[in-house]
Amino acid sequence: MFLTRATAMVAFVLYVLAFVPRFKRPWSRVRWSAGAVVFLAHVICAFHFVHHWSHADAYASTAKQTYELAGLDWGGGVYFNYVFTALWVVDAVWWWVSPVSHEKRHRLILYALHGFMAFMWFNGTVVFGREATRWVGVAGFAVVGMSLLASRISKRSIS
Repeated sequence: MFLTRATAMVAFVLYVLAFVPRFKRPWSRVRWSAGAVVFLAHVICAFHFVHHWSHADAYASTAKQTYELAGLDWGGGVYFNYVFTALWVVDAVWWWVSPVSHEKRHRLILYALHGFMAFMWFNGTVVFGREATRWVGVAGFAVVGMSLLASRISKRSIS
């Protein structure tokens, strides 16, 4: 259980550090990729230690958590977790294989990816997280929000 939670928190911190504009260069690709690898380790830990390599167990566990929180007996959120993992890993690989096309990708792809990932992280840390995890999530999103705001303000003052 400890490894499952620890890898999730480390991945979240790397996500925040890679996403925050102030920390973008020069190590953002390394942090982004390390975050994807650590998150993949989190998924492996969760399936090994918590779900015993059973998708049915992961689905049932997600359904139970969703029911306890929202009153909806549905485990389909586990599929969103699969998509999240795949997108992060694919994006990290893309950045290493073709950094120029990754940098020039359409803004819609960038916003859709980060919007989805932020939604998933928010739910995983703040909505479904336990107390300590919830506070780490709130702090992480506060850092991201403040840094994005500061970045916008500095761009306006330069223009």
